[in-house]
Amino acid sequence: MESNKKILFFNAKREKCDSDSPHLGLATLAAVLKESGYEVLVVDYQFKPDAPYPESFIEDFDPDVVGITLYTATMKEAERIIEQISKFNKPIIVGGPHATLYYNELIDKANYIIIGEAENIIVDTVKNANINSKGQIIRSLPPDPKNLPFPDFTSFFGFEDISIYPLLTSRGCPYNCSFCAVRFVSTRKWRPRRVEDCIEEIIQAKEILTRIESVIIYDDNAMFRKNHIKEFINSYVYNKINLPLTIINIRADSLDNEIILLLKQAKCPSIGIGVESGHPDVFENIDKGETLEDITRAAELIKKYKISLSLCFVIGLEGDSLDKTKYSINFAKKLKPDHIYWNMVTPFEGTKIREWYDKNGEVFDLVNHSSWVDGDFMCEEPCAETPEFTIGERKKAYMMAILKTNDNRLSIRYLNRLIPYIKQYNLYNEFFRWIPNYFWKNFKNISNNKLKN
Repeated sequence: MESNKKILFFNAKREKCDSDSPHLGLATLAAVLKESGYEVLVVDYQFKPDAPYPESFIEDFDPDVVGITLYTATMKEAERIIEQISKFNKPIIVGGPHATLYYNELIDKANYIIIGEAENIIVDTVKNANINSKGQIIRSLPPDPKNLPFPDFTSFFGFEDISIYPLLTSRGCPYNCSFCAVRFVSTRKWRPRRVEDCIEEIIQAKEILTRIESVIIYDDNAMFRKNHIKEFINSYVYNKINLPLTIINIRADSLDNEIILLLKQAKCPSIGIGVESGHPDVFENIDKGETLEDITRAAELIKKYKISLSLCFVIGLEGDSLDKTKYSINFAKKLKPDHIYWNMVTPFEGTKIREWYDKNGEVFDLVNHSSWVDGDFMCEEPCAETPEFTIGERKKAYMMAILKTNDNRLSIRYLNRLIPYIKQYNLYNEFFRWIPNYFWKNFKNISNNKLKN
């Protein structure tokens, strides 16, 4: 055990997006540090947006070191936090996806910049941190998750309110999708945890975090080894965890009858598939390693077991255009999802799609940009374009897509904001067809809810 040095972690909030689930990476770092005798406080503004200002935590907790996890989508808010805490003359450590991808841009903002997963080097970094170091870059080798302690959420401000428990059963993803930056953050080496450890972690968490209502697996690719995830879900059911289980980042080619049946037994409320594009040429360009036929088959299987189907598409992938987006719309309508998400492409530094855009188009400032659409129906301003698919056409493609596929975030209460876009992009036919579909969908949802109750 080392000295009881204090470290304060921050996670900035993303505009229009709150989360009932706390930051899993910071919880794991907190556990690693506490094992070595450090005192840790985590302030996750994404989880607790109404938490006091950073200065008050600095004054009350009086940390020796301050750490901030950085995401491109929250950089402006993170920079405000850095500005506020810099006046306290504490060593500042930054890490996370944005620090890994854009470390050269952070030299003047922090004393230490960690690239990659930080568990193997966080103790030494905190131990040796001093205010005189400027922009020191530290590369971390990826840890074996089998050797890591269970995440510590009791270090979080407001941890008593955690209702969604975030779980990792593995790290890394061996695939090489053109738009994905995961391989830079958690590598292409798939590293599983022991199933029994995952189950024990949840059992312990239920005893401490009494408001947990569900569990979400946030792996980069939980189903890369089917036997591993099947063993986990079987154990989850056998041990009577009795909390709805959801898995994100599911590939269509990993789904089969057995896995979907197991998920149903684990009370999985919804299965989401990343389709990305329904146009054959665009789909092939992203090098996903599966086929549109795989996606069709998986969607049919999910429907067969009467689990809610979610589909995710990305507008603006390599070779995409307004006309090709119409293929995606038609493909989505054929699969009849219960939920659908249309996202704008974000060409992160180092990805294959960024290289493509550097040759064939233009990428604008990505700071505070995210591909995800949260809150209401509006997406963020496109951050890339090509001569074949301009910013204006991308906006029209998005509006067309959410109208034609009856996106769940699109509501009649936004009518006064929606009408100007209908006029601007001449989408009257799409709009007047959407209205009856909207009311019919809401009527079915109300009827289904009454039957369930």
